[in-house]
Amino acid sequence: MNFRRPILIRLILIAVLGIASATIHAQGCAQCRDSASATPRSTQRAYRHAIVLLTVTAGVFFVGTLTIFKRRR
Repeated sequence: MNFRRPILIRLILIAVLGIASATIHAQGCAQCRDSASATPRSTQRAYRHAIVLLTVTAGVFFVGTLTIFKRRR
């Protein structure tokens, strides 16, 4: 049982990440796309960098929280 659990957790994680990457391009609304396309290229680049930065920051907080909870267990 102990041997199967890490493999199952990894498979679930891979499946969730696979589903998330397929649906990430479907997010967004026409109003946001229209307002972003009306801005200069430099602003669009800044938006893209900000989105990546916010995603990475949220991911680090999530993994950090999981690590803290795992250590306390």
